[in-house]
Amino acid sequence: MGTRAVAVHTDLDQQLVERIFAKDPNVIEDIVRVYKREVYHLALQLCRDHDDAEDLVQEVFIRAWKSLDSFRGEARLSTWLHRITVNLFINTTRTKQYHVRKGQEAFDEEYMTGGLGSEYNPERLFESSEIAKHIEQALNKLSPGQRAAFVLRHYYDCSIKEIADKMGNTEGTVKVLLHRAIRNLQKHLSFYCNDDTQSGE
Repeated sequence: MGTRAVAVHTDLDQQLVERIFAKDPNVIEDIVRVYKREVYHLALQLCRDHDDAEDLVQEVFIRAWKSLDSFRGEARLSTWLHRITVNLFINTTRTKQYHVRKGQEAFDEEYMTGGLGSEYNPERLFESSEIAKHIEQALNKLSPGQRAAFVLRHYYDCSIKEIADKMGNTEGTVKVLLHRAIRNLQKHLSFYCNDDTQSGE
């Protein structure tokens, strides 16, 4: 996002905050319009499934609408929405096991087609989809908190402080979650390292 686009987005964020403080009954409609795509992308990275992400987005804006009176403006509106998204994901996942669809509907397109070029190559497509599937499965084995911290760090390039703000945790807790997430991913994907070692023998 360019400097000008960031400035426009920040100005719009401030206008929405002012409308929240003014008790504008229609502000939630514009909040949804402005932030729905952004919240959906975060929800998709967390849930790894389109339908679950759509459900989570709906719950996020319902929760936001019900919580407008408690919004104090101490964080940016986008950060507040991200925090609601992450917390709802963590709380929901504690009681519901998110699934990975066999059709790989939730896989990022870049995983499916990256590096294939214009020439169709079934073998490379299969290999790419298998790697994507293993990554998805490994991510799904992380705890909700670990997955949220990992996604915010490595998919959204958030700083430790930003992740702490979005998750409502201390920076120390975030560092522990990231350390455990990486350690668990390495464990779940260790067969790739083993394959490389064996192939070099």
